[in-house]
Amino acid sequence: MTHVAFSLHLYTFLLLLFCVALLLARFSELLGFGGLDVPRVDNALSTANLAACTVYIYLASGPGYGASGKLRAAKAFLLALTVATIVLGYRFVLLLITLYTT
Repeated sequence: MTHVAFSLHLYTFLLLLFCVALLLARFSELLGFGGLDVPRVDNALSTANLAACTVYIYLASGPGYGASGKLRAAKAFLLALTVATIVLGYRFVLLLITLYTT
């Protein structure tokens, strides 16, 4: 049951994180730096999202699983990279579905 609760909390955090990132992209566009269509803004937001996800996983894995030390940091980093890969794969699959069904 711990895995289910952790995954739901992580997914909720990611959804909120993506919403905040979109707001920041819009704010950047209003300031004249450009929005998500500018690679610099997209890269900065993607890096910030990955860092925030890593920090969240690191902080949440302590109370949730009793993890500690360097192994906890390594697991948090690897899980964050896995989440990023899953998100990119999900976006690519959605692209293919949209491309071939419309």
